[in-house]
Amino acid sequence: MQSRVLTALLAASLGWGMAGVGTRFVFAEGVTTFTVIVVRILTATAAAVLIWLGKGGGITRSAWRDGAIIGVLRIGLAPMLFISSLQYVSAGVEGIFITIIPASTAALAAVVLHERLGRNQILGLAIGLVGSILIVAFGDSGIGGDGGNVRIGAMFALGGVTAGAISGVLSRKYAPRHRTTELATPMFISGAVVAVAAGLIFQDIDLSGVNSTSWVVLIALGVGSTFLPFFATLFASRHTSAARVALTGYLAPVVGVVAGVVLLGEVLTMPIIIGAVFALVGVAVAGRSRPLPSTAT
Repeated sequence: MQSRVLTALLAASLGWGMAGVGTRFVFAEGVTTFTVIVVRILTATAAAVLIWLGKGGGITRSAWRDGAIIGVLRIGLAPMLFISSLQYVSAGVEGIFITIIPASTAALAAVVLHERLGRNQILGLAIGLVGSILIVAFGDSGIGGDGGNVRIGAMFALGGVTAGAISGVLSRKYAPRHRTTELATPMFISGAVVAVAAGLIFQDIDLSGVNSTSWVVLIALGVGSTFLPFFATLFASRHTSAARVALTGYLAPVVGVVAGVVLLGEVLTMPIIIGAVFALVGVAVAGRSRPLPSTAT
């Protein structure tokens, strides 16, 4: 089971790492923010529903309730905030901000779920957090030239971090109570409702402006960078601590930094390099020890 959990976390890291790159690409093609959000989430929701139907269907009332609570935050609010941040910072920089999620999730899980953290985990989480602080302190958007605004981008990203941390703790709380497919379906459906409603309110959904290449990228983002990582981390939450699942927030940024530079020509400055190094060191240190068992009764 541990190997399956590790595979799930690595898949989630890769999917989330590529999310910023794909999103920045379709932004450059003229696709609007909520068009990106809605197409991604609806694609992911369709995948979740198909798998649920393939498993025979059936969802309890408690699973609908728990899944909807997670979905509003994890599928609806957090992606909206992170995707909005990509209007102002590069995919690599947005990824570095994601490294705040493990520390905030671990701290929240310790308070709410009474999960105990080992010394190496605390040290690793702190080291990874330094990477994000460096980016904000140096005001580096990673876009290059006069583009980008790291302050505005950070506000959106930090809002996404907050929603992500809370939903991570709730996933750990609710996931052991239900089958993964049973919980994932209402999670994605509730997130899709939030995304579509927000897009209609802001009148920012424009499918007519999406070219064929952008459609391919958006659908790939929906499957590989939305459905896959969220489903994988929901599965992992059944079998390991919230803090360990949150470590995907240290691996994903490294993927985002490298892919952003190679595929989009984003600017790799020294603060970004240092931030990525801190992220790698943080996950290496935190991964050296197993999380201590919960003290909850």
